[in-house]
Amino acid sequence: MTTAAVPTNPKSQMAEAYVQKHRIPELFENMTAALIHSQPENAKKFMIKYLETLKEYRDEKGDYPAMFTDANMTAVFGMLDVTNKGYISMEQYRSALKTLGVKKYNARPDGCEKDQINLPTFMTEAKAGLEQASANFVKLT
Repeated sequence: MTTAAVPTNPKSQMAEAYVQKHRIPELFENMTAALIHSQPENAKKFMIKYLETLKEYRDEKGDYPAMFTDANMTAVFGMLDVTNKGYISMEQYRSALKTLGVKKYNARPDGCEKDQINLPTFMTEAKAGLEQASANFVKLT
């Protein structure tokens, strides 16, 4: 996402505040990534289903729309743990999460003191970060 210049016009400022409050850029970024990943035959139908899934998640805390499965995240961990030690370094952890599209993550996960992040910790943190990144809405009250 690029950073745009701050609008000086009051209406433009209100529009920008609205767009940011409702996380519209993230919504379209994630939906576009999901479209490219899935490459469905009917893109409009796919987008409708994507938005319906987000609504269900918002309303009922169901499954959030994620491009990465447990198998994908386990494979990422395995590629980093090439010697099969059962853990990765903090640098690998940070890099892997960024690669998965996680922008906000736990900077001090279990195992960070020893620079050894195991698979269960990685999975927990990756899922939490992906969930947060995919939750493109403001909870309605």
